Amino acid sequence: MTPKARPRPRLDLRQLECFCAVARTGSFTKAADELGIAQPSLSEQIAKLEQSLGASLFERLSRRIELTPPARAILGKAQALLEDAAALPSYFEGALEGVAGPLRVAAIPTILPYFMTPILKAFAERYPRVTLHVREGTTSELVEHVLSGAIDVALVSLPVEGAGLVMKQLFRDPLLLAVPQGHPLASTGPVPLRKISKERLLILKDGHCLRDETLAVCNRARAQFDAQFEADQFVTIFELIRGGFGVSIVPEMSRPFSQGCSLVPFEPRAVRQIGYIRLERRYVSKALEAFTGFLKDATEERKLKR
Repeated sequence: MTPKARPRPRLDLRQLECFCAVARTGSFTKAADELGIAQPSLSEQIAKLEQSLGASLFERLSRRIELTPPARAILGKAQALLEDAAALPSYFEGALEGVAGPLRVAAIPTILPYFMTPILKAFAERYPRVTLHVREGTTSELVEHVLSGAIDVALVSLPVEGAGLVMKQLFRDPLLLAVPQGHPLASTGPVPLRKISKERLLILKDGHCLRDETLAVCNRARAQFDAQFEADQFVTIFELIRGGFGVSIVPEMSRPFSQGCSLVPFEPRAVRQIGYIRLERRYVSKALEAFTGFLKDATEERKLKR
């Protein structure tokens, strides 16, 4: 006999507001004061939410309150739902009057300064009634934020893993070998990947997807290397290259920041796929539609300039 499916809980925004307030303050008393309600009323709202979800949300210890694992899992989404509810009047106004309202965008560190930042001003000038909120993070962080609803759209290197995501490729970004000016590999034309063996390779720290792509490129070519330095950003890596400390594999879009270095293509060609991710949903705001359309326009302009 097939077990009867558990009914889907019906949630209340007031209950979520109480839950987030307790999670934020770490206290039922402080949360009640913050919301301007009596503590018994707040406790009743939390109890109803726990009953609807079928799980406890807080562990009430002797001197503090801690979130249970299920509560930690839904906290980000609950906060995003409250933010979306607060922004609903702006979204509605935008639907009536044009492209307007809040838009939360993000990119990984190897895309934000090189591709996204230069186009943000133009987007803001074209759509002055869109309020942009910009964030930077690693791929895993941005996927989590998009899935939780904390970010509307993120520029990343594709593909990524995540059920419920829409992924759209924009363009291919070649990966290049960055060497000091005067380095023997700077004047030889396209460099076979095996030629970087025994070079002092400068790479990004663990957590950056370009680090994984760099290692994958080296592994495919069976290139052995000695990783001498791990950095958080290419600004530092380029400085070390200029100083003759080593070489690195960098995205082509970082070329404007590579003064004093020589960028050499690989043979065979190495590339990464640049695109955006957003949550798959029926309703897409006009601001988000405008931004993704703007990304496609910027991509076409980029191709024409190359």
